[in-house]
Amino acid sequence: MKNRFLPQTSKGKWSVSLFAAFLVLGIAGNRISNATVNAIEYPNPINSPLLGSVIYLAFTAAILASLMGILAVKKDHERSLLVFLLILLGLFFFIALVGFMIANLIGPPD
Repeated sequence: MKNRFLPQTSKGKWSVSLFAAFLVLGIAGNRISNATVNAIEYPNPINSPLLGSVIYLAFTAAILASLMGILAVKKDHERSLLVFLLILLGLFFFIALVGFMIANLIGPPD
């Protein structure tokens, strides 16, 4: 069986759709950040509800894209290159989200 670039299964297509949502939310976060003139040093849902929520939703969409990609590979035997790439990117964003949460708990440096 040859590798394809685009997914063939429904779970693989969901993975790509969720990653597209990540890209849209990332662009929205950038626009919101520019509109606030980057005045928020540590955006989170508490001190900047709109920007923080958009950022966390974007990372969540990337992580869910990765999980759907893993399900597509495991259950439906998806072999598209795009799904494998999205799995790696989703794992990276999971690690970044955990880092943001830890930084949010620690707080800004003195």
